[in-house]
Amino acid sequence: MIDEVLLNGLWQGALIVAIAALTTRFVSKQQAATRYAVWFTALIALVVLPVVSVLHPATGIATLPLPVEHTAATASLVTAKAASASGSWLLIFWFAGVAIALIRLGLSFRRINGIVRGASPAPDLGPNVMTSDGVDLPIAARLVSPLIIIPAHLAATLDRADLDGIVRHERAHIERRDVLANLIQRVIEALLFFNPWAYLIGRRLIAEREAACDDRAVHATGEADRYASCLARLAQRPRASRAPLLTPSAIGSRRMLVDRIARLLDGKGIELKMNYRALGTSVLAFALLAVLLQTLTGLAADGSAPSTKDVAAAASPCVFPTNLTANTPQEKAELRKQVFATGAEVKVLNAAPPEIPKSAFHPNASANALVTVGTDGRPISAKIVKSSGSAGMDRAVINAAMASTYSPAMNNCKLITGQYLFQAATGPM
Repeated sequence: MIDEVLLNGLWQGALIVAIAALTTRFVSKQQAATRYAVWFTALIALVVLPVVSVLHPATGIATLPLPVEHTAATASLVTAKAASASGSWLLIFWFAGVAIALIRLGLSFRRINGIVRGASPAPDLGPNVMTSDGVDLPIAARLVSPLIIIPAHLAATLDRADLDGIVRHERAHIERRDVLANLIQRVIEALLFFNPWAYLIGRRLIAEREAACDDRAVHATGEADRYASCLARLAQRPRASRAPLLTPSAIGSRRMLVDRIARLLDGKGIELKMNYRALGTSVLAFALLAVLLQTLTGLAADGSAPSTKDVAAAASPCVFPTNLTANTPQEKAELRKQVFATGAEVKVLNAAPPEIPKSAFHPNASANALVTVGTDGRPISAKIVKSSGSAGMDRAVINAAMASTYSPAMNNCKLITGQYLFQAATGPM
């Protein structure tokens, strides 16, 4: 299941990013806090939506144009088959990548602790402000009892007005709980290290987060020109090292810094208030996308997605195999019909009725089991994807799904492992 979730995130991430980009297109650049909230919601959706679409497939909800529905349903089906075909190597690759990424975060955490231990209090710059020779950039550090760490060389060379602007920027990180949000972002990037959409969203988060803190730093004095000049001077200073991953950086990349300076100098007013209408629109759009993805995943699992035989100009006859499980003439006829197509999905030949214990029986209940069927038509495994609410009934459905007989899936005259959505329901008492 994990491999299917990971692969789903690759194509579903494109839809998530498109929604976030479209929403922020209608949000002013002066509303950086709102734009950040929209992109952070997109990051959470990048984790949640692929999981939901796999764990809770539904059917018969969406009413989209047929090409769109077929394209998305086919993508979901292809993802499931790719995950099945990849075997265990994809999970091994993912576990190794996540381990390396988490080790990097652990080293960053260790570095921050070392910086804090070696820092010296600077009460003249404000409460919870310290200076350190271990950093080249100002940072906000620690989730509990947060601190602002200013490089010692900046504290010694910058004038007080510029230092105050830097401190206000870092204090804005603390007030906005950016240290925690940055931790969540980095953990998600570690889990989705192979997903380019996670890094694209991450870059937008960094840009909008720093812009939102710039707004707070300038709002207190109204001296946007002076603060922009301070940022420009900081960018010209040589840096021996980058800021730790687990702390927000006040500078960022040079290109990002140029954009921040241009934004401060464009003469438009700063808006600190959150645009809840725009944020709510993005949340609603992601929720609707979740429902849509469940529907299309369900269509794919149920075999309703378009197969190659729907679009092929003509079918090529295949050699009829003799090692398939077919007990009756009807089953053999069905197998032959399936095999003589260039592409075919798994179909049930003889569905075994579930033997539900009286103690587990519930009227008008239903359960769906996703059955993996091998190339010989025998079920390999089955798992509940929609529970009836009764553990006893779910077990009975699993047993019935494994006791049923199936025709295997085919692709270009080759038998392949496929999946079938086995559905069972009870009537009234």
